[in-house]
Amino acid sequence: MATLFALTGASSLGRAEPASERPGFAQPAGAQVTGLVVDPSGAPIAGAAVRVEQAGAMSGATETSANGQFTLTGVAAGVSTIVVTSPDFAEAAVRLTVAADTPSLRIVLQPAPLAITVTVTASRGTERLAATPASTTVLTSSELLASGGGMVDDVLRNTPGFSLNRRSSSRASPPPSQGVALRGVPGIGASRTLVLADGVPLNDPFGGWVYWDRIPLAAIDRVEVLRGAAGDLYGADAMGGVIQILTFAPGQPRLRAIVEGGTQQTGRASVFGGGHVRGWAATAAGEWEDTGGFFRVPPEDRGTVDRPMTSDYRTAFATLGYGARGWRAQGRAGTYTSKRARGTPLLVDNTTWHQFSGEVAGPVAGGAWQVRASGGTQEFFNNFSAISSDRNSERLTTDQTIPTTFTIVGSQWARAWGSHVVLIGGEGKRTRATEYETRYSPQGVASGPSLTGGDETSGSFFGRTSLAASEHLTMVLGARGDFWQSSPRELTAPARSVSLLSPNASLAWQISPEITLRTSAYRAYRTPTLDELHRGSRQGDVLTNPNPLLDPERLTGVEGGVRWARRRASARVTGFFNHLEGMVANITLQVTPSLITRQKQNVDKARAAGFEVESDFRPNRSLTINALAVFTASTFIEAPLSTLAANRVPQMPRYQLGAGVTVAAPHAVMLAMQARVTGAQFDDDQNKLELAAFWVVDAYASRAIDRRLHAFVALENLFNVEYDVGRTPNRTVGLPRTVRGGLRVFLP
Repeated sequence: MATLFALTGASSLGRAEPASERPGFAQPAGAQVTGLVVDPSGAPIAGAAVRVEQAGAMSGATETSANGQFTLTGVAAGVSTIVVTSPDFAEAAVRLTVAADTPSLRIVLQPAPLAITVTVTASRGTERLAATPASTTVLTSSELLASGGGMVDDVLRNTPGFSLNRRSSSRASPPPSQGVALRGVPGIGASRTLVLADGVPLNDPFGGWVYWDRIPLAAIDRVEVLRGAAGDLYGADAMGGVIQILTFAPGQPRLRAIVEGGTQQTGRASVFGGGHVRGWAATAAGEWEDTGGFFRVPPEDRGTVDRPMTSDYRTAFATLGYGARGWRAQGRAGTYTSKRARGTPLLVDNTTWHQFSGEVAGPVAGGAWQVRASGGTQEFFNNFSAISSDRNSERLTTDQTIPTTFTIVGSQWARAWGSHVVLIGGEGKRTRATEYETRYSPQGVASGPSLTGGDETSGSFFGRTSLAASEHLTMVLGARGDFWQSSPRELTAPARSVSLLSPNASLAWQISPEITLRTSAYRAYRTPTLDELHRGSRQGDVLTNPNPLLDPERLTGVEGGVRWARRRASARVTGFFNHLEGMVANITLQVTPSLITRQKQNVDKARAAGFEVESDFRPNRSLTINALAVFTASTFIEAPLSTLAANRVPQMPRYQLGAGVTVAAPHAVMLAMQARVTGAQFDDDQNKLELAAFWVVDAYASRAIDRRLHAFVALENLFNVEYDVGRTPNRTVGLPRTVRGGLRVFLP
């Protein structure tokens, strides 16, 4: 289960000096205490602060080394408490009797509960803000590894309100179905949530969908989820929120490797390494996976054309940077290829992606300045077919090749004046894509290719200030202005341009050490993607046409909540209300026995309201219990067809429930179990194609062979529940019981 957190305090840079190394600190002569500090997955934690307390006073302190080890010397014999703290982890205290033969300790730090930590995503920087209003969730590396789910998007299903179009996993569904939904704002094809990797978008520049497997699992330090519109900082792609994957920063020497195999003929290898010398720092990571896949069509409906949906991909990136005198510069290059078979002999998706980025940062005018540029190329190929009603024959109808080039340039400057923080910046983005589409007659005769697509250009300026009215009251004000222009290749389609303003005002009030109240009001926008404007698609017997006349979507929202924390328990309750105008939806135009025809259209008005409940309980330092509940009512208010008014918005369940238990058992054993329940939802605007409610349980266990080597086994969908993921209108089902097992290496 995810770990929730808030921001507080002032920014702190540099390595903490152990108390035992400070001038004038005298350690008493005595015994030596040694130990190892690790996270729940068994990975060592470097730089953790370790202190020894005796009779209520500190009598020694140090830090863990690069391999997580520590040594306290001169500890007086008798009863002592060893206290370990590290950012993003809960404090651990071990009581023991110190003697000359005290055995070496192994201390496991659990991820922090609704507690104090630092975020990059909520403030677009590393500043710490007092009692921030941001509604943020973090998944640490250990939580990602200690999950039955095999991919990042699978693990994110245990965070409040997260879902993907048609409940699909990135292991088994084509990229255009990987649109993210948060807070009742659906991800129908294009994602209404911005997904970043170290500040660079993972969203497809043409279609807005997300390639979750582009970042090797071994390289991920944590994942931050910011719920609620963040247009004031991130613009038109962040109407539902922001998810950011953060990789391990260049620094101490580190090597992490994962090798695993499992059912469905699945194999995966993931590796990350990095280090630094004389101001230079470098990292490199790569991942490979092949899977034989599974049948998406249930046994009773299969025909001779049905095959398992397979997925094979390769991804890698490398960074090189240099830092001196407060300045740093870094470059990064990455490559990605994937091949997917979509369940029949003819249907495939292939993607090739090359991306480059660079940034320079340093002190300017008393603040921190950063400039970043990224760009690259991508080619996406997919095709569509018509399948007979008995699923015993298939013919190709269309294939599409879409080469895309993209460039993003941005700069920002932040400065703190006492407890106040100001951030200003700007961004520019350009995307150029051409769709080459070939169509095939019932006799297999090809025509074309026809050319569609276009150029998309946007520019923006943004600013935000955090005002600490008092030690317990914080206000955040921000706004962003965007200019967007889209120029089609088709002579018959019009060019589009619009200017947008996205304001945000938030307030957090810590009324006691245990209780914090917060509220936010915002307005945000999303511009239609080139895919929605120009590309048609077909899933089963559902044909969806593009619409070059689409207007931007507009969202006005408010949220409010309370966070409570006391000793070993914490909870957060958040209510939200979003009013959407011009939401792009797939509107049904015609239904025949052999084909359902839809078109992407702006819905006049829609409403999404609900609340989230999250809790975290730690009866002792070995046991963590989490739970969540999300209830959402997302409905059309006014629509192009009057019959749709009051219908539920497709792909949005009424409720989501979840619970998780993690046990850090003796002898370096870890056990975890996650359960989730998802309510019924509809796969169409007319609310005639229902995806039934379902429940799934995942389990995980690991055992340390030694400090560097760990064995694990993970089970997804433990009870082999058959659940709906789509109706097109034929029913398709989700991942069956899946077992993975393997080894993980942590060095040093």
